[in-house]
Amino acid sequence: MHRPVLFLVLASCSAAADISLTPGNLATVLDEARKAPKPARIVVADGEYPLTETIALGQEDSQITFEAAPAAKPLFTGGKAITGWQKAGGSLWKATLPDKTWKFEQLWINGRRATLARSPNKGYFNIAESCGPGVFPNTKNPEFEAFTLYPEHHALLRNIPQEERDQVLITVTHAWAVGQCRLQALDNDTNSVRIKGRSRYPFVTYEPDQRYWLENFRGALDEPGEWFLDRAKGELFYHPLPGEDMTKAKVIAPVVEKFVVIKGAKDIVFKGIRFLHAQYLYPANGLHDGQAAASVDGAIEIENSSGIRFENCEVSHTGLHAIYFKNGCSDSAVVHSRLHDLGGGGVRIAETARPEEERLCHDIIVDDCIIQHAGRLHPSACGVLITHARNCSVTHCDIGDLYYTGVSTGWNWGYGESLGRENRVENCHIHHLGWGYLSDMGGFYGLGNAPGTIIKGNHVHDIASHRYGGWGLYTDEGSGDVLFENNLVHDTSESGFHQHYGYANRIKNNIFAFGKKAQIQRSRNETRLTFTYEKNIVVWDPASPLLDGGEWNWKLNDKAERGDPKDSLIFRKNLYWPTDGKVPALLTKTHFSWDEWRKLGRDNGSLFADPKFADIAKRDFHLQAGSPAEKIGFKPWDLSLAGVKKTDAAWHKLAAEGHAYPIWAEASKPWPAPAYGVDQDFEHVPAGSLGIRGAKYDRQNKGESIAVSDEAASPLPVVLTLPLTNGLPPPSKRSLKVQDVPDLAHSYDPVLDIHPTTWTEGTFHASFDIMAQEGADWFFEMRAKNGEFAAGPYVRWQKGKLVANNGKSIPLADLPAGEWVRVSVTATTKAGTWSIILTRQDGTQAEFKDLPCKATWDSAHYLLFSAIGTTKAAYFIDNFKLWQQQ
Repeated sequence: MHRPVLFLVLASCSAAADISLTPGNLATVLDEARKAPKPARIVVADGEYPLTETIALGQEDSQITFEAAPAAKPLFTGGKAITGWQKAGGSLWKATLPDKTWKFEQLWINGRRATLARSPNKGYFNIAESCGPGVFPNTKNPEFEAFTLYPEHHALLRNIPQEERDQVLITVTHAWAVGQCRLQALDNDTNSVRIKGRSRYPFVTYEPDQRYWLENFRGALDEPGEWFLDRAKGELFYHPLPGEDMTKAKVIAPVVEKFVVIKGAKDIVFKGIRFLHAQYLYPANGLHDGQAAASVDGAIEIENSSGIRFENCEVSHTGLHAIYFKNGCSDSAVVHSRLHDLGGGGVRIAETARPEEERLCHDIIVDDCIIQHAGRLHPSACGVLITHARNCSVTHCDIGDLYYTGVSTGWNWGYGESLGRENRVENCHIHHLGWGYLSDMGGFYGLGNAPGTIIKGNHVHDIASHRYGGWGLYTDEGSGDVLFENNLVHDTSESGFHQHYGYANRIKNNIFAFGKKAQIQRSRNETRLTFTYEKNIVVWDPASPLLDGGEWNWKLNDKAERGDPKDSLIFRKNLYWPTDGKVPALLTKTHFSWDEWRKLGRDNGSLFADPKFADIAKRDFHLQAGSPAEKIGFKPWDLSLAGVKKTDAAWHKLAAEGHAYPIWAEASKPWPAPAYGVDQDFEHVPAGSLGIRGAKYDRQNKGESIAVSDEAASPLPVVLTLPLTNGLPPPSKRSLKVQDVPDLAHSYDPVLDIHPTTWTEGTFHASFDIMAQEGADWFFEMRAKNGEFAAGPYVRWQKGKLVANNGKSIPLADLPAGEWVRVSVTATTKAGTWSIILTRQDGTQAEFKDLPCKATWDSAHYLLFSAIGTTKAAYFIDNFKLWQQQ
């Protein structure tokens, strides 16, 4: 039960004093209002109110209402116009700033956010590899401070003039967040980059083929709609869009970062006020967000205050979150307001730092708001972010066009004490999120124990992640005691509902449709009641399974202790319908027929039947008369309630302007990774690195290692793919050293894992030079996605013998320790055979055709080198090549 909010009553009272505000006298009027009897009202006349500094309000401003005069739409702007545009050669126009010290990283042309000059113009580049120790002096953790680029992309940075390099921004994606990096140094020998400061997450860890793009240098100004500020000269350059007339264009750049800051006040109300154009400059050492853009503030900020209300307001063209209630706020609201074109998210409630109980945010309402087109500077921003807070609600909001999550509640990882509880997300329309940009997101995202939290009546659709995790409703680490009821969720890149791990969540009377990867997902099988799934309707394309995962995710608890349920799930009275009308042979891709599932005691009272939606192709999910949903006790609800309230037709129409995205189907597809391939002689790879795309190994720190070294190198001639222009290449000096030692966790450690990110089936080639010291036994193999050992191509060297295949091994050569050999493997998936060519140091070759392997080897999903010696010894890999035959 939510208690009455006192400030709502106060706001409706007649003011004891009305004071008129016109452009140019804000300070005078504010001083007059402070002295006036309370409550006081400042009636704001139409016009623009340029801000040169933040409006700071405190206790003395309590019980003041700032209200637009009848029919007025006053605008408080933190920006300043830029005029005097002239042609600057080619397609560019130029304006000279009135003050050379004016710096900005946002620009608006005729109300549209212009694009800061970037490369590539569309999509991303990919990091080549992590950077090893020793490349840059004084790097304590190079995996957090540096990375290696492909040569042509490193050349882009080398060609940037020194005076521009401090302002260059390198945005690197880390699955669910980004690192926005400043450039400190370049190493031309290894094509490596060192950033200023330290990344929040290690590079080339959470995302294979890690993506990035470059911004804010003159050389990237090559596309209509882009701009660049030459800070040294104070000159602004712009490449107009077709049809833009720069002699008439209204160009605004920001000056003030925050419009309003309120501290220690009560009952301050803003009605009908517009706040546009707010500054934000990325820090000199970059910005490295952990999650949900929680590292940035708000353009309007409130702290230790109550009764603060924004009604019928607009906040737009910001560099930060629109409105941020920091710790110590209560009994406040943002209602019937439009928050759009935001650098961060819409509304943020509470800080990440856990407050004392008396400063816990509570009873804050976000109602009937349009929150669209956000995360423009901080891509991991949410429409609404609630961290440590209780009794807060997000209702009847339209939240769309962000790169991450719609509404996020909670800020506690795991099962520890959580302060987030009894929050509501109800009757919201949450849509068009992700755009294939980030991963690990949801229309709704919950984090930590959340007793009494209710997610109800929402319409969630079109969620598209990059690599994984485009879920509709998502309970992440430790989420517990949350009710999901009467939600319509459809067209998600992964499951409509996903629980990472949590307990006692209830998923009841919802409609889930067309999860692209699956419909229901549970990542962790725990020995507690994780969730109850009942009276839901689930519809899907039979190309996808009902359940994501394998047997482990869904099996019974075979080690349940006293008090633990044998089954940590409750499924009952659900209506399932694959659109081909057939009961699937398996509910996951690999396990559980419907009969097997039922024998586990699940889905009693459930049905497979057509629910009879009005028009499923057009996504009309109203049930027709006679629907079998009645048999499971499903209760229809008014689907039209989701989104902004329908009582204001103009408001409803304004929200709908942010619903149509004709480019969604194409633009939301994940940006394709470059075709996988390796052509590595290790000569320009930093010592201590791996130098192989998609490769890693698990360190045990017992003296074992896998790293580039100059201890040995192959004498075999390199196979040239281009004509020589400057004579023969210099002799090889480096190779990849695999150091084995005794007493590792497994006899086959260390293992070099290689994951070809774009390989599935086809014909594949692997070629490498290899030399082993005495006792440094090894094997190389290509495995399918199922990971079966020795099912595909397999080569082993042990005690001077080189053989093919395991078990019934086929001798290939007697090869003494210390001698290099080139191993060239060619294999076609599902063929049941493969071939190998050996090239010795003396130039002789031997070819072995039609070596047997299992026909079940159906993909080159995983390649590996394994050390199988038992002594301290090393083997060396050089001239390593992997490619797929086209």
